[in-house]
Amino acid sequence: MPPLPRPAPPITAATLHRGLADARFELAAIGYFDPQWSLLALRHVAGHADGVHLPIRRIARDALLFGAAAVMLAHNHPDGDPRPSMADLRYTRRLATGLDTLGIRLAEHWIVTPTSVTSFRDEGLL
Repeated sequence: MPPLPRPAPPITAATLHRGLADARFELAAIGYFDPQWSLLALRHVAGHADGVHLPIRRIARDALLFGAAAVMLAHNHPDGDPRPSMADLRYTRRLATGLDTLGIRLAEHWIVTPTSVTSFRDEGLL
């Protein structure tokens, strides 16, 4: 897989985080990017109080349709706990593996709360 330029511009994080921190239910944002970090598409998926369903197949399909080189994911934890759950960790690994087989990088996964943001990449989880 060809390397993407580093780092992604700060606007990327701001764009994905917008509206997540204060939501009272789980909400996810998926950003699809070209190799120069131009945003190709942004999708939001609403969940419920303690979860959001993000089909890996749909994310992969969208990435292919948009011609994305990278995907970034952000979701909130309405309870304010910024730590990834075991389900978050398992899902992120499965998504990264699935996208990698298609030549697409899962560049980041953030957990957003009203007071903090946890980066899977910074924590060594991605």
